[in-house]
This record gives sequence, C-alpha cells and structure tokens, in this order.
Amino acid sequence: MHLWPDAQLLREYARQGSEAAFGDIVARHADLVYSAALRQVDSPDAARDVAQSVFIDLARKARPLADKLSPGASLAGWLYRSTRFAALKLMRDDHRRQARERQAMEYLEPEDPASEVALNWERFRPLLDEAMSTLGEDDRDALLHRFFKNQDFRTVGVALGISDDAAQKRVSRAVEKLRGLLARRGITTTASALSAAISVNAVQPAPAGLAAAISTAATLAGTTLATTAAATATKAIAMTTLQKTLITIIVAAGVAAPLMIQRNAQVKLRAENRSLRRQVEQLAQLTTENERLSNLVAQSNQPAPSPGEPSRELLRLRGQVGLLRQQSQGLAKLLSDRQQTASAADFEPSSSWADSGNATPQAAATTFAWAVKTGNRDKLAEVLVFETSQSDTNRAPAVYDLTKDFQPFMSEIDASRLILTDDDTADQVTFWYQSRFKDGHTLVSPLTLQRVGSSWKVRLVLGGDEAEK
Repeated sequence: MHLWPDAQLLREYARQGSEAAFGDIVARHADLVYSAALRQVDSPDAARDVAQSVFIDLARKARPLADKLSPGASLAGWLYRSTRFAALKLMRDDHRRQARERQAMEYLEPEDPASEVALNWERFRPLLDEAMSTLGEDDRDALLHRFFKNQDFRTVGVALGISDDAAQKRVSRAVEKLRGLLARRGITTTASALSAAISVNAVQPAPAGLAAAISTAATLAGTTLATTAAATATKAIAMTTLQKTLITIIVAAGVAAPLMIQRNAQVKLRAENRSLRRQVEQLAQLTTENERLSNLVAQSNQPAPSPGEPSRELLRLRGQVGLLRQQSQGLAKLLSDRQQTASAADFEPSSSWADSGNATPQAAATTFAWAVKTGNRDKLAEVLVFETSQSDTNRAPAVYDLTKDFQPFMSEIDASRLILTDDDTADQVTFWYQSRFKDGHTLVSPLTLQRVGSSWKVRLVLGGDEAEK
C-alpha cells in the first residue's frame, strides 16, 4: 500500500475508512508539513498544532478531494497550501510583530555583501513560504517535489505529468521567479545559492511519534465510517421495543440459555459503545484543556521546555489516544464480525418450513421451527432433548407451554436462516439463527443442537442452569 499514489491512498481512506492508507499519507508528508509550519510559526509546539490541523482537515475533506484528484496525483501541493493557510490563521499577529521588529533591526545593522551570495538562512527563512505562496501552482509544485521532497527530475516529471527535460526547465524557471520575489523583499542571491539553501534547510525531520499522533487524531475527527458500520449492524439486530426482543429470542431459540447469552451480548455491546463515545468526548475536552495550559505556560516568565522534550500532559494525552484507538478497533471488529456472520447464507421463507425429520442439524432446526409454528407438540417433543439433570416429568409441560405461548409470535416470522459457527464438535452444533419478521426487522440468536444416537435434537434447559450460561 505504501507504493500507491497519494490519490489512490486518499480514495481508499475516503471509501473504506482505511487507517493504514491514511497513515501512509501522513508518513509520506509529515516532514514536509511540519517543516513548513515550523518555518512560519517558529515554535515546535505551534508547528505540531498546525501539522495536526492540516491532516485533520485532509481527513474531513477526504471524500470530495479524492473525487477531484487524478489517479496518480500527489497531495504535496494541497498539503503545502493548507499548511500555509493554517499557519497564517494561527500566527498572523505574531508574524506581523516579528516582521516589524526584523525590519527595524535591518535598518540599524549594515548589510554584509558576502551574505548576498551565501544566503543567510535565518534571514531568509521567514520569507520563504510567503514568497512560495505567490507563485503559480505549477511552479510551486515543481519546487516542492525538487527541493522540499528531494526528488530527481525524472520523479518530478512523473508527479507533474511532464517529461524529464520539461521538469528541469520548469524547476529552473520557478527558481528564477522565487529569486525575483525575494529580491523585492530585500534578499539578493543567486539561483544556485537559493537552490542549495532550500535543499539543505527547508525540510526538517518531524518529531518522533508525530505521524502516529496525527493519524490517530485525524481518524477520530475525520470520516466516521467505523461508527456508521457499527450503527448499521446494531440496527440490523436490534428491536424497536424490549418486549419484542425478549419474545423473539425465546421463539427463535426456544430455550432460556440462548436468551441470556443474546441479551448479555447486546447489553455488553451497547455499554462498550457508550463508553467509547464518552472517552472520545473526554479526549476532546482534554485536548482543549491542554491547549489552554500551553498558552498559559507560553505567557509565563518561566523558561520553555526543550523543543525535543515532550511535556507530561502531552505524554498523558498520547497514552489516552492510544487506549481509545485500541478500544475503537476492538469495537469495530466485534461489530464487523457480527455483521459478516449475519450475511453468510440465504433466507428460507417460513412458508417452506416442513417436517424435515432430524437426520441432520439443519433438518432438526427446520422441524423445530415448523412444529412450534403449527402447534404440533408430538413432533416438537421428538426434536427436543432435555438436560439429564432435569426431571423427565417436566417434558410435557415444557412442550405444551412452548407451543401455547409462542405459536402466535412464530407466525410473524417471514423467513429465517441458519449460519454455522466455528465452535462445533462431532456431537454438538451451534448455529446463529436469524429471523426476519413481516415488519422488516431482523434478529440473530444462538441455537444449539445435540446428537442423540443417529439423530439431532434441539437442546433445551428447563429453568436457569448457570453452567449452561
């Protein structure tokens, strides 16, 4: 996936919610974005914020942007422009103040003629991105690929869709335009000195862990594909009322143990979903609080921490982001597995239910559903097996209650299907029994069958057996 063009990676993220695809984009361009931000805001912490906001904006605009890009397009130009806008929005006032101070110092200190050729980077750095932003898009992209991404002319030509010679000419023309723009701002130099200064100083390695932190934050703030899939899966197996849920589970399985398993699984799933939403909200609050504290520290008279040393608050937030990401992945996998399981076979209309005997698990399950629906207690007794710990005298009342109480509800089922699970043995088979009702909703619950001699029967527990749970 790392060899895919940027446009294809962005399209994969927009359509599938692929974190790996978005992570590749961040890994490719984190250095470019961070370095461009650092040159403009002149603060490692502020550069981190700018870089994160740029990639979050990319995640939010992934779908419309992916539709506009050609299949082999690069995101370097878009990210560079977005970095410029974000940095201006964040540091406009501070940048103007620094520019006024710098202009006053230039009047007080005489120019060194030797510096015109050597190009003092500290003097040139604040003006680079301002001058780059005034170039045309083609010229700016050519400089980005050649000097900021350190690519040869062949690679630049492929990225821009032109030949090697045309790429070289475009880069040379763009350097001359940039040199002219800088000359109007008081920076006089040669094209070779300008190219060398940009190649050596323009791109600095992003801090360790920044790409992972940006990917996590952007994924949480970007398209909510995993959340949408979770909502769809939950809606597919959920009922409109608690009463219908309890009744339908009993009808589908006909036993107490499957009822408890299904109910507990749904309660646990809803609890995990609510917990994850609360933690995401807490993360947003912590991020806001962290920004407020960072501003207070910047305004205090205490010396700022070393640029390469993360604060305790930042380390704590990174740990919480990692934990939330693990929980989000676990929840998404659980819902995905449930959704895939529920679509593994075709529905069988209830009108085709019949006495299919009990030679196979599938036949016994069909006979069980037919017997409950038609009220055939004799046939129902043939396909039921009771726990050996229960008294056999309870068989007749249990069969009578099953047909009497749940026969009307079984008639509401429009179709059903059996999906074999992975934990089967030679003498026991567990199905996911999915019922589709006439009003359109569906429900999935477990149904266990047991081999008795040469036939298969639905296992029934009379009462609440904790061991069966």
